[in-house]
Amino acid sequence: MEGQKKAGFTIIEIVIALVICAAIFSAVLPLIFNSITSNRGTKLKLIAYEAASREIESLREQKVSSLISPSNTPFAINGIPGAIGNLSVNKALGDEKIAAVKSVVTWTFRNKNERVELNTYFYGSTE
Repeated sequence: MEGQKKAGFTIIEIVIALVICAAIFSAVLPLIFNSITSNRGTKLKLIAYEAASREIESLREQKVSSLISPSNTPFAINGIPGAIGNLSVNKALGDEKIAAVKSVVTWTFRNKNERVELNTYFYGSTE
């Protein structure tokens, strides 16, 4: 039995394999965490756009003449902790048929101030 070689790995081979695996994981894990964080930021921005758009669309059901100008109305944002929404209406000077509407959502993500702003104009009869 002296001439037979035992099958298996030595401790040095196992340590080298572990070092190689650790190097690969240490390079890949930051990319994965960065991707997760980026996806979260994109999701929050989408929620903010939807909320801002929803507030503007809710005004479209009203006549332009019934809108109060100037106005600043806060609104709630569900799904973004600490987010603040504000809807403002400003009618064109001398023309009650045109109103500028702005919907703004602000929040903080990863210690950075984020903002979504939608602007549009409404035109309608005063009747």
